[in-house]
Amino acid sequence: MSYKIYKNCITNNNSKRIFNLVVKSCEFYCPSIFHKNKSYKKTWLDKKFIDQMISFRKNFKNSFSAMYQSIRVSNEFQKILFKSNLDLIANKFLNINKNKLLVQGMQLRMDFPNDKRNSYGWHQDNAYDECNLYSKNGAVLWIPLIDTNKKNGTLIIKIGSENSSFKCSKIFKKGSKYFSKQLLVKKKFLKKYKSKSINCPKNSALTTYCGIFHKSGNNTSDHIRFTIVVRYNNQLSEDFKSYRNLNPKKTAALI
Repeated sequence: MSYKIYKNCITNNNSKRIFNLVVKSCEFYCPSIFHKNKSYKKTWLDKKFIDQMISFRKNFKNSFSAMYQSIRVSNEFQKILFKSNLDLIANKFLNINKNKLLVQGMQLRMDFPNDKRNSYGWHQDNAYDECNLYSKNGAVLWIPLIDTNKKNGTLIIKIGSENSSFKCSKIFKKGSKYFSKQLLVKKKFLKKYKSKSINCPKNSALTTYCGIFHKSGNNTSDHIRFTIVVRYNNQLSEDFKSYRNLNPKKTAALI
């Protein structure tokens, strides 16, 4: 089993609370575009809201980045996720006691239409954070707040790649004059597995392993894809980063 979808792990009410947090944050960081007490009847898919978000990101890049980062560490955002008991999903998926879990990387992704500049190629989460060497000691919950499909760039995975080593990746440079570094899966490993684009209902958790090869598809729709991402790791295992650092000989054997 490369993945599993757990439906309705975020309630409609909590989705609306997160939406209101985003709106309040936008009003604070960009009052020239977001006027207080505006009504957005369709929340995440409201055209007026989407147009304002696109304008905000285009014309006030530094403020948009500050807004984005502030939501990530917001007490309201994290409180909603903790109260949603998402750890029980990781507990079931990894089949380990929830007391062994470490939670990291809570974020709200905002993927804009036709934005290839900020997209990632095929990658493995455990190659980036190196929390657990073994793919099946970490779970990634990808929770869209709108229904996702190929058009708006749903998640694409390589079926079976969760059984691969984290050493399948290396650093690549993206761009020319202003390049960024990405830790991507080498092509020779990508060829071994078939790709699958997975449609996921809103507020549901598409759950995969931390070492699976994956990427988001291109959003060619007319709306923004809002997705919560939460990562869990088994911190009471020999392949966990803190333990490995204390036992370099064991680490060498694990690799």
